[in-house]
Amino acid sequence: MIQSFAFPNQILFGAGALQSLPDELKKLDCGRPLLVTDRGLVACGLAGRVEEAIRKAGLEPAVFDEVDANPTEENAEQGLLAYSNSACDGIVGLGGGSSLDTAKAIKLKVDHSLPLAEYDIEHQGWEKMVNPMPPMIAIATTAGTGSDVARGALIIVRPAGAKVALVGPALYPDVTIADPELTLALPPNLTAGTGMDAFTHCIEEYLSPKYNPIVDGMALEGIRLCAISLKRACENGQDLAARSDMMIAAMIGGMGFIKGLGVVHSLSHPVGSVVGGHHGTTNAIFLPASLEFNLPAAPAKYRALANAAGIEVHNLSDEECGHALIQFVRQLNNSLEIPSDLSVFGATRNHIDQMLPMCVADHCHKTNPRQCVEDDFRSLLEAHIPA
Repeated sequence: MIQSFAFPNQILFGAGALQSLPDELKKLDCGRPLLVTDRGLVACGLAGRVEEAIRKAGLEPAVFDEVDANPTEENAEQGLLAYSNSACDGIVGLGGGSSLDTAKAIKLKVDHSLPLAEYDIEHQGWEKMVNPMPPMIAIATTAGTGSDVARGALIIVRPAGAKVALVGPALYPDVTIADPELTLALPPNLTAGTGMDAFTHCIEEYLSPKYNPIVDGMALEGIRLCAISLKRACENGQDLAARSDMMIAAMIGGMGFIKGLGVVHSLSHPVGSVVGGHHGTTNAIFLPASLEFNLPAAPAKYRALANAAGIEVHNLSDEECGHALIQFVRQLNNSLEIPSDLSVFGATRNHIDQMLPMCVADHCHKTNPRQCVEDDFRSLLEAHIPA
């Protein structure tokens, strides 16, 4: 059964929800949407399936599939050109976080001419998002980033090559179509990496010192869903119930971005900018040590986190709950065959000096429960890059 709810945008969730796409485009008066996706989804036929569904409804889509794994300002500019050349009047983002973030950047650039860095959260970019934007529908094909329900996008911008966060209420997709059937063919390694992305989002949001009890409650539910369903989804990709749980957990993580993230993301973003690699997998690599780093600053919160993950906590102190949670995450990483360090992405100690200023400048650690300075970032990076 397809469920419809709003938080804050309209969400259509359930197996088969993709069939709602043509009607939702018509409701938005969008007759020439730009389908923003990646080459992988084109190669596997999913993008073509979506394009054909739009055409059968009498609409005329254009396709832009030049999205990089870590999307760039150039991707957005190329997409904007495709949008203009095809006289499009709306956007459909199809894919993981890279495609969805690129779709949002194109949505912004249609009627906003400043360089993307000017719309960064650090520059209060939302105040410059003053012009109307074209409608957008987001369709996630992974269960991890939460970008399909979030008000922001991460884009590598010129000249520094750092990731910036474009954040503003206008960037919420008008409609989110969350169809867990679209994730059934996701291979185990991507299921693991994207799932750990969702898990990390929920953990960091709960640990954020900002006050938002609504997000706190949701984050604990997201952690519970990941703990019971992520491994199942990896072991049996056709387990629709597990896939559905993970899609909800991913959306919970995306909704919770308003409370802030933490040190894991301030480490992962520079890694993605400098050496690349899958963002969720990078988060998973950093998560256990980051939890150890934060434990002294928020020990009481680790009890709730451990309990949500299904760990027996009744006879444990807060600190013992923290260590039990960290061990749980390490074991989960091992069971999902997450790499133990960043060498899998080609990272070396020579990259650290380039990454450090990006870590310090990244906005995410400003809501970390424990202050993280340059020396802390260096220690955490060195711990995950072999000498």
